[in-house]
Amino acid sequence: MALKQITEDNYFSLLRSLDPSPDLLGRVRSVAFVKDKISSVEQQLTNNLKNNALLNALLEVPNDTVEEVMNGFISALRSSGQDHVANIFRRESDKVVMSEEHYRLLSTKQFDLCKFMNPRDGLIHYLVSLEVFSETDKEKILSKTSLDDMAKETVNTLLRKSDCAFDKFVSALNETNQSHVSYLLTRVGNPPMSDEHRRTLNAKMHDLANYTDTENGLLDRLISHDVITLHDSEHIRSVNDQNAMARKLVEVLIRKSDDAFHQLITLLRETGQTHVAYILTGEGSSRPLKEEHRRRLLSSPREYLVKTIDSKNSGLVTALMDNGVFSCYDEQRVTSVRPDTQDDRNEMILNLIARKSQSDFFKFISALNNTDQTHIVVALIGVNVVAKIKTIYESGTDGGRVSEVDAELLEYMRELFRRNGEVVRRLSEILSQNGITVFDVEEGCIAITFTCSNSEALNNFQDLYDSGQLEDMLSEAFSSPFAQNGPKSLKVVIFNEQFEQCAQTFARWIPMTAEHREALLSSKKWLFDKMAVNDDLLDRLTLCRRRKQATESASTREQQVKTLLDIVSRQPDAAFTQLLKALYDTQQTEAADIISGHNNRTATKSEPRETKETHTADVWKEVDQNLECLLTSIADNYSDEGFPSMTPVFRLILCALHDVILSLRSLREQYSVPTSRPSIDEELEHLLCELVSSTQSQMSLSLSEDSQLDTGELLFF
Repeated sequence: MALKQITEDNYFSLLRSLDPSPDLLGRVRSVAFVKDKISSVEQQLTNNLKNNALLNALLEVPNDTVEEVMNGFISALRSSGQDHVANIFRRESDKVVMSEEHYRLLSTKQFDLCKFMNPRDGLIHYLVSLEVFSETDKEKILSKTSLDDMAKETVNTLLRKSDCAFDKFVSALNETNQSHVSYLLTRVGNPPMSDEHRRTLNAKMHDLANYTDTENGLLDRLISHDVITLHDSEHIRSVNDQNAMARKLVEVLIRKSDDAFHQLITLLRETGQTHVAYILTGEGSSRPLKEEHRRRLLSSPREYLVKTIDSKNSGLVTALMDNGVFSCYDEQRVTSVRPDTQDDRNEMILNLIARKSQSDFFKFISALNNTDQTHIVVALIGVNVVAKIKTIYESGTDGGRVSEVDAELLEYMRELFRRNGEVVRRLSEILSQNGITVFDVEEGCIAITFTCSNSEALNNFQDLYDSGQLEDMLSEAFSSPFAQNGPKSLKVVIFNEQFEQCAQTFARWIPMTAEHREALLSSKKWLFDKMAVNDDLLDRLTLCRRRKQATESASTREQQVKTLLDIVSRQPDAAFTQLLKALYDTQQTEAADIISGHNNRTATKSEPRETKETHTADVWKEVDQNLECLLTSIADNYSDEGFPSMTPVFRLILCALHDVILSLRSLREQYSVPTSRPSIDEELEHLLCELVSSTQSQMSLSLSEDSQLDTGELLFF
């Protein structure tokens, strides 16, 4: 049959099956007559337009060169791997163009195929090994920037192959762990991920990026369960940022089978990430860390936390592993940071905690307390005040119904505070403006734990409680939904003792000031030959066993000094004064002076003795003058009834001031320093004793009045 006739009769099949690849067009350049048309063919924008131009050229071949052109064109087709097209002109094998059935199936399923297919994960290489695709095909497909574009190019390339390529394509999908993609063509095996599950993963992308910890054993388990491939894991680990890794994991998963969604949930729970499973399912009691706590770990006061947490000498990592917050993966990531400094370890710890659940955060707080780092807790969240909530019912309300409503109210409160619902939004705003947040709602009885960020917030909270505003706001927020057969109002009970304890906590755990920390750390190089770290010194410091051992086990004297100063710099501010006193008590006055700034950093000799004695006398003279002013101020304002306003903080100040006077008196006696007026210390001590005693009497009276309430209602966090 003549070339023109064959071309005309099979024009549509040739148009959609011919691949105008550079390989083919390059070989056709040696074919008479057609070679002159190649430049025009290559200028066309699409494959179909190129084919149309090439076929038109075949239709225009002069009669005297038909046989030569036909032979040359068939040879070019076979040499470029297009035997199925060459067989249209001259049949030499059983290869035929893609059948109408397969062509239509691939065309109609192209959109879905592109959603789930991953050409990059070994599929294209496998098709090359089966001689379905050429190296040119592989380069063209893998050069695309996105998976969707790669998948689209894969299908378009496949449509121009022989009919046997269809079955090989299905086989290649199955062999490269993409049987869910072949399901679209065969309806055999596991289906792709459902639209519902894809929507869930995409909708929760932000939360998943913030809380999913891919390196906490999750990727390894996903690989071992054939949910993802090694190539997938390499792609996910190609970035270092945990948020980016979590996003890449989601991008990988939405191209997998529907089983992958369910296996992800299971493996999240197995790797201690039940709070992430909750994000996807809404099931379970574990919740992700509250945003306010996460924000404090990752922003302010992060710098303070990094510089103050003692993660190397306190046993903090061990404590976190003991209470189930840290896995072995977490422990390895913390201890393998480079450089292995306290600050770098702390950066890693805070990043890991920020991805944990709310309950894990509570355990983190507990671990800090258990490793003598309560000052970190106070800086991070403040102090907690537990308010017992009593439900007040109309008389005659059924007792069983009361218990039932109380349980419903508890869950209602929990849920609203968790998601900051509309009902509690105004309450939360008022609390927040005063530096107060709701930390937790406890079961057994309804008890709301409020967190006060600082002393001012504590005073604000006491004012809200004393004025009845707190009780009114809670009643307004939570009584209305239960108006029918529910509580008439809510009664809030907080004993003054809690406020006292919280005030003492703030006073006791004052963070190390930046000046004191800098004084300690900048003094290191001047103290190596001036400071002796021995049992006498260490016994005078409040150090736990681990911290003491870390200091004693340092290899050199220089390392001992550096270790001790680093440990003290990460403790409450009182540790600074304690170290100075311990140095003075062990006759290491030069070291103490260097730290306290009495000596110039670069000085190697002490001040002349006469100068130091004169300076000391001036200091004690100033102390006596200040004590006289203090005595006068107290005496002028004190009466038999005490001071007019005796707040918890003020009572605490009186107690602390009494201790200061005793310490000054002891120090004066130790160094034989006379007073400007011999009776001043005794007068102050006597007056402060009266004030403290009066304060205790007032507290006892207050507690006696409060005891009319059920004393079992007081809960301490």
